[in-house]
Amino acid sequence: MQSTGTEDSETRLGAALADRYHLVRPVGQGGAATVYLARDLKHDRDVAIKVLRPEVIAGGYEPERFLREIRIAAGLSHPLILPLYDSDYRDGFTYYVMPFVPGSTLRGRLREGPLPFDDALVIAGCVAQALDYAHERGFIHRDIKPENVLLHGSQAVVADFGVARAMSALAHDHITGPGLVVGTPAYMSPEQAAGDETVDGRSDIYSLGCVVYEMLSGEPPFRGPSARATIAQHITQTPPPLRVLVRRLPAAVDAVMSRVLAKAPADRFPTAQAFVRALAASAGPPSRAGAAPLARRSVAVLPFQNLSADPENEYLSDGLTDELINALTKVEGLRVPSRSAVFALKGRSENAGAVGARLGAEAVLDGSVRRAGSRLRVTVQLSSATDGTVLWSEQYDRELLDVFSIQEEIARVIVRTLRARWLEPLEDPVPVRYQANPKAYQLYLKGRYYWNLRTQADILTAIECFEQAIVLDPRYAPAYAGLADAYALQLDYRGVPVTDGMRRAREEAERALALDETLAEGHASLGWVAFVHDWNWRVAREHFERAIELNPRYPTAHQRYACLLVATEQFADGLAHVRTAVELDPASPSIRRVAGWMSYYCRQPDEAAVEVERALALNPVSEESHRLLGLIRMFQGSYEAATVAFREAISISDENAYALAGLGHLEVLTGNRAAAEEIRATLEARGRERYVSPVALATVLIALECRDEAFASLHAAAQERRGFMAYLRVHPLVDGLRRDPRFPELLRRVGL
Repeated sequence: MQSTGTEDSETRLGAALADRYHLVRPVGQGGAATVYLARDLKHDRDVAIKVLRPEVIAGGYEPERFLREIRIAAGLSHPLILPLYDSDYRDGFTYYVMPFVPGSTLRGRLREGPLPFDDALVIAGCVAQALDYAHERGFIHRDIKPENVLLHGSQAVVADFGVARAMSALAHDHITGPGLVVGTPAYMSPEQAAGDETVDGRSDIYSLGCVVYEMLSGEPPFRGPSARATIAQHITQTPPPLRVLVRRLPAAVDAVMSRVLAKAPADRFPTAQAFVRALAASAGPPSRAGAAPLARRSVAVLPFQNLSADPENEYLSDGLTDELINALTKVEGLRVPSRSAVFALKGRSENAGAVGARLGAEAVLDGSVRRAGSRLRVTVQLSSATDGTVLWSEQYDRELLDVFSIQEEIARVIVRTLRARWLEPLEDPVPVRYQANPKAYQLYLKGRYYWNLRTQADILTAIECFEQAIVLDPRYAPAYAGLADAYALQLDYRGVPVTDGMRRAREEAERALALDETLAEGHASLGWVAFVHDWNWRVAREHFERAIELNPRYPTAHQRYACLLVATEQFADGLAHVRTAVELDPASPSIRRVAGWMSYYCRQPDEAAVEVERALALNPVSEESHRLLGLIRMFQGSYEAATVAFREAISISDENAYALAGLGHLEVLTGNRAAAEEIRATLEARGRERYVSPVALATVLIALECRDEAFASLHAAAQERRGFMAYLRVHPLVDGLRRDPRFPELLRRVGL
């Protein structure tokens, strides 16, 4: 800190920040800053505030220069980079603000000893993705070390991006105080240690190599008696081979480490992910499934551009993208970023390297579609994300009727090209299974296009498209599955009647499976209806397991199966499946939100809040996500934060009965019973004019301890087969009723 680190200094800091942050307690101290847990008063969230220590401040200090560098770095946006919320200079204190991430740093984990190779590889893979993304944008971290790698769940997140660069603006030399170094000596590249002002991303790659060396051996490659001695070792010495310290490692690992720790930047790997892939390959097959996601080859299929004169043909370009993703996803040995991950980039102009860094892909496919009457022109290009070279390109001028053969040929050539480049035994893509009536296929693509937009009006349009496709081709199974998915969106979480929609979803899914029993989407849809509406746990389980057997990479099947498992108190298995869904489709706000629901039901509110906040980062205007965050904060006892979340949900949508009810439940907990009674009256009055779910009324009645009325509402919900009832054994909202002798009868009514 800028003072002496005494209580008086902390009091001054608290006063300086009082209008924006409430200081809670110190949580850590490093060579450059003291870290405090604080409460962001405006956004009602926990944050970490890092306040520069006095040794950082040299003569002629200009805080504006430091803050300018911090603001530049704040432009980085990547799920594995901890964002910078705020920075300022107040009352002699220079500080910057980041999210407070529950969990520990890699440094804390290393205090327990070296890591297993697979665990080190996963952490290195996360850091590599973050570094490559930043390097593509001209940012160098300059201080990669275990303290700046935060561990949360199965992910590692990189902190303090841009801070070392900002601190270098303060320094007149590379050692500006007693032992203070811009960068950390044990992890500094030789060129950074030598004071080279033109360091590039290969310096960070060297630092990552040092971190990996320490993860595997328990010690960094160089450690001298002083900072200067350590720096000199980086420049002049070679570290001991890892096999001397860790005898179980293959010899090939040392070859990879020797390259990443080369003295000359040109002798190192060109990207951080190239280093991690080489490291994974050097150890042979991973010792446990899924331990090293970067070890599998990957290609990203970007949304094709619609170059047709009619913007309505957008469904064709989106549909071709979807079909290629689906085809390549089924190729064993190939990883393909999900639809939601790539469609988040739609409309952006980014080169292959930037896309590869963002999505963890080694190759990128992009293209365009132009339709003129019955003619179709499809242009495609496959590029290397490592060096930007074009691996293959082609233009197809065909009749619209040939769209199936175009899809097959593109997928086949992509696999053949990547197989030759990577020397990997990639399987051939599965041929297109459905040669539907071309007009029916167009309608199916259009239906999926509108279904993905997720609004009520667009869902109705999707239903119309699927139904027209079925009229043209009654044996086209995917159209029935699409229709089932559209009707299945009438979820319990929306305050609308569900019976008619779920009945139709069941019928259409059954028709799809009657035509093709091997359609994973049909099984997932039928399993969902059996679970959330029919409460037929055995049948639901059979369909979910069959869907996963048919397509283990279908994230929706894992997502829905997780709901069944958690609802029936199989918590560990349920969380495992929802984590698989997140890994398969990390950019899906729906899957992130369901991960939040499952953690909430499992009474893990901290983990639940993290997932919901990630869902909100992907879709800030989701009523359900804000409402769920309100429930989580209420469960944690953070009543002010819960109020903010519920009110945000209420403001977003007219279908806000659940959020209003959540606020009513909260009002009772905060001692404002009159406000809760007013919300109850509002819901009852609204129910006389239009539909209001009995679950919403029950939510308020339980808090008000009106148990007779609460049980009556829940029995009404059971009569309507509301999906809320499927979670009756695990939902925290009904905890106040569990000891009532009438509760077991309610459980029996829903088969629990």
